[in-house]
Amino acid sequence: MKRTFLSVALMVLLSSCNKETHKLQTSEDSSILLRAGVPVGIVTEDTKAPIVSGSKFMAGIAGWESSLSTVDYTSAEKWKTNSEITAHPTTPEDVTLASPQYYNADADIKTYIKAWYPDGTLSSGDITFSNPTGEVDAMFAGVINGNKNDRNNKMLAFSHKTTQLKFAVVAGEGLAPETTLTSITIKNVQIPTGFKLGDETAKFATSADLSVPGITAGDITLGTTAVAAGNPVMIRPLSGNTVVLDIVTSDAAYTGVTATIAADTDFAEGKAYTITLTFIRKTVLLTATVAEWTVGTGAGTVE
Repeated sequence: MKRTFLSVALMVLLSSCNKETHKLQTSEDSSILLRAGVPVGIVTEDTKAPIVSGSKFMAGIAGWESSLSTVDYTSAEKWKTNSEITAHPTTPEDVTLASPQYYNADADIKTYIKAWYPDGTLSSGDITFSNPTGEVDAMFAGVINGNKNDRNNKMLAFSHKTTQLKFAVVAGEGLAPETTLTSITIKNVQIPTGFKLGDETAKFATSADLSVPGITAGDITLGTTAVAAGNPVMIRPLSGNTVVLDIVTSDAAYTGVTATIAADTDFAEGKAYTITLTFIRKTVLLTATVAEWTVGTGAGTVE
């Protein structure tokens, strides 16, 4: 009788262990867990960048499986989805994938994950997106990897892949009363159109003149207080510390105006430069400051 009782007890114990083993192998326990944020120094509370702390953006996220230490990103991805992410410089948030994903049941197979904004179209290792006005704040999060036994503390760290230009205008001494702004054109710049997944760099359009969006002729009257002109644009970082502009007001047209930044020898990735245009009769004085994204100063005078 004692032996029978022990046998039954052993069977119950084994049954309990099998159930526990099965529980450990459920898909919920191999689900891909991610967190996301924007590193300190890239976005702060007081920046006027299009993606700021607290902004929400829809990121594309994809995964590739491999038992090797490298991945061919031109090959078909294992999965692709997206997620609405809130930018936080110091407090990363959990990511909720629009379509839940799971690690391979084989722990020797890792999933390599990359993310980007805007979502765009993924094909053969390239992301493409529409950006007709240059207002897209292209951001990328470098590769992270994990498997079913290594799935915690996986951080998508997004960073800006462009230079941001913002403009402000102000009336100086001798400017004709009621002068209004007509347009600002940035000469020979490249705007982002996608990403190359393999080297995690942005793709850019061919160099062309870019009209600053958000300026309607006659809507901005130049006064003694500087006011923002148009919307911020994101461009490929320029070599050197100058940018050339064509500017039109109701009073005059200015061609080949050169704005110079003093803080950097080259326009930097992840920086937002504010260029202030001061109009004096038919001369434009220029100053440039850098906001977070980062801080700096510059100045220039154009006849």
